[in-house]
Amino acid sequence: MSSDPTLRQLQYAVAVDEFRHFGRAADALHVSQPGLSAQVRELERRLGVALFERTTSTTRPTAAGRELLDRARVILRDVKDLSVAATLHKGDLHSVLHIIAIPTIAPYLLPAVAQLLYREWPHAELELEELRTGALVDAVEQGDADIGLLALPAPTRNLHVEDLVFERFHLAVPEHHVFADDLPVSVSSLATLKLLLLEEGHCLRDHALAACRTIAGLEHRELRKVGLSVLAQMVATGKGATLLPEFALPVEARVGSGIVTRPFTDSTIGRTLSLVWRPTDPRSDIFARAAVTIRTELTRRSRCES
Repeated sequence: MSSDPTLRQLQYAVAVDEFRHFGRAADALHVSQPGLSAQVRELERRLGVALFERTTSTTRPTAAGRELLDRARVILRDVKDLSVAATLHKGDLHSVLHIIAIPTIAPYLLPAVAQLLYREWPHAELELEELRTGALVDAVEQGDADIGLLALPAPTRNLHVEDLVFERFHLAVPEHHVFADDLPVSVSSLATLKLLLLEEGHCLRDHALAACRTIAGLEHRELRKVGLSVLAQMVATGKGATLLPEFALPVEARVGSGIVTRPFTDSTIGRTLSLVWRPTDPRSDIFARAAVTIRTELTRRSRCES
């Protein structure tokens, strides 16, 4: 019997590390728990190192396990890249593409972006998901996702970043509010408002606070465990005001929503929408060409909204 680890053993061990539970890892991989446990024990025997501390309540990696499991992830990612590189010789993407967008972008742009990508890669199968910025960057960097759609400024570590379009923020207030006229508003006007924001972990919260950095003592309230739609509905009930991204306006500030939106006099109040992927991904050139297509469409939409 070979003393080298097998790819299956590495896959099983990484899954256990991800779920911190042998049973849940087995369920995710659609294998039996005894079979998975046996393969992980065999991997530990071949390496001569215990990868996990096993107790009745939890499973966690040992100090050596953390380092070796990180190496296992790199190996599995490289094997995936090998398979992907082989598909490129067919002249088109025939693989599954996992695309992630942050929650304040996904409902408004991800379906349109997916449609554009289907035109570019008609034989690909797209898997779409929402994740917050930190988890999105982790997933793309580790090879668990192929492309991420996020908003800058935000930490992107070693990922390749392709800027798409600048998305302006608009002030959202209830109908019949004093600001509900046809005029743009200044950022300083926010000092008179109670601002509703998403909770920490959403980059839109950070971008909104950055826009208000010159306002001392800004009154704001963060809403926990809700998305942008609930935030907008809270504005409609008169609980405060908020900043809405431009591409969310047709949905969240549509006629009858109870919300009126106004642009800011400062046209730099907003965020940059970008695509990210691993620079070592064999499909980098294809992703870059797709970014050009997406950029053209989003720029057209932005002009229509203005």
